[in-house]
Amino acid sequence: MADSYKIGQERAADGTATFLHISGELDITARDDLYGAIRAALDDGDVVVDLAEVAFLDSEALGALLEGYNDARARPAGFRVVNARGLVARVLQVSGAHELFGL
Repeated sequence: MADSYKIGQERAADGTATFLHISGELDITARDDLYGAIRAALDDGDVVVDLAEVAFLDSEALGALLEGYNDARARPAGFRVVNARGLVARVLQVSGAHELFGL
């Protein structure tokens, strides 16, 4: 994992979902790690990706989120993205991904 981002994980107390707490800048260097974390979390069921601490999101990282969303739908499992702010929220809105992610 690169120094520009971190991916933390915790299981909800009631066991209903895995929360991925992401921080830093998500660019092409984060893509594989982000997608891998989402795929691994989906093995346990629903996933919630918390972007509260993300300052930057490029198209590659957005692609990882979209692939995770598609994987969740294929299983089926729940997939949500929460707490997008500032530039990150704008990228999700302009791309139309905010509608898929329930923002």
